[in-house]
Amino acid sequence: MGTAADNKQIILDFFHLSETGGDVLPMLADDLTWWVPGDWALGGTYRKDELGPIFERVFALLDGRPQFTIHNVTAEDDRVAVDASSKGRFKDGGPFGNTYHFFFRLRDGLIVEAKEYLDTAYMVRLLEERPEMAG
Repeated sequence: MGTAADNKQIILDFFHLSETGGDVLPMLADDLTWWVPGDWALGGTYRKDELGPIFERVFALLDGRPQFTIHNVTAEDDRVAVDASSKGRFKDGGPFGNTYHFFFRLRDGLIVEAKEYLDTAYMVRLLEERPEMAG
């Protein structure tokens, strides 16, 4: 098990890799669960093999990758909490952005659990405008 500082750096590297177009899937454990709250098209619990297609669908609509602003990071033992926001643009010029609170749990240097709290009302509106995001 890595230290809290090691785990914090892994998560910061995860966000950096996501922003720069890198493949974040190798940073996820094979038995990962990624949870998004709410009863809406993208709400629910996902396995690692389900995340790639979702990421690809959303990124295909964006002009580049969303950029994250990390406001706060707290790490303790195998857990890392991140308060963040994102900004980006859709290929049609429309704005994209959200606010988040992420909870990550790591094991052996890999993310094994993620909970992604976000503005679901905003995302539901986006999906009404861009149903192709949901697949």
